[in-house]
Amino acid sequence: MSLINFNKYEDYVDSFITIKDIRYLGNKKVQRKLIQNACGKSCLGSLLTREQFHQRQDKELILLRPRGICGSQLFGDYLNNSDEVLKQFAIREKKLVEKQISTIVYLVMRSKKGLEISSFLDLEQSLRESRCQSSVDYADWRGIFEGRKKLMPSRNHLSYFDWYQNRVSYKNSENFRVANKRAHSLILIHVGDHKMFCVNATCDCEYTKNVNRKTYFSPTYGYVIFFDHIIRRIN
Repeated sequence: MSLINFNKYEDYVDSFITIKDIRYLGNKKVQRKLIQNACGKSCLGSLLTREQFHQRQDKELILLRPRGICGSQLFGDYLNNSDEVLKQFAIREKKLVEKQISTIVYLVMRSKKGLEISSFLDLEQSLRESRCQSSVDYADWRGIFEGRKKLMPSRNHLSYFDWYQNRVSYKNSENFRVANKRAHSLILIHVGDHKMFCVNATCDCEYTKNVNRKTYFSPTYGYVIFFDHIIRRIN
């Protein structure tokens, strides 16, 4: 069984659920608990733990044929500190370049005026555009990894919100189209595999199954949410 097709551990566990389980156990949490208690011991082979799942999934992704690096040095190579958020950017950079994943980042910072601003940014496009200083989406990622610069929310990102003026703006990227559905905060569509997913950190709707959501903290950036979408290969 290839683990690349699962966005998160819960999806992997769900793959062991049978029609009988669904018929007699309507609650998804009960179904998962049954599978973990039974399959974790002997049923259908040994069920992987959450840690084992992520380790094996990472190995599978590494074994994929690299695409698009072409000898270029990664910005993450300039990381010279222990900032957890920057470490997560660096971990994802190679996978983004190789088109294994697409990542949306939710960032909340304070502007020069001391006002709170936030945005959802397309991490792959931001890193790629930063190789051209004339780009309107340019961000000094080398300086960011070296700690000389800060990554800030921008009106050029997928979504930008000025908390003081209560104004929000949206913009498509090369990897995502914005389908704004207010009940979900923000719905995005990946232009490659056409999967739709929700980037509302508190939402548990059907669209969240296509994205893996993780939150990290650093003194510089506070709490930053990463929404990782594993790109499906379309034959």
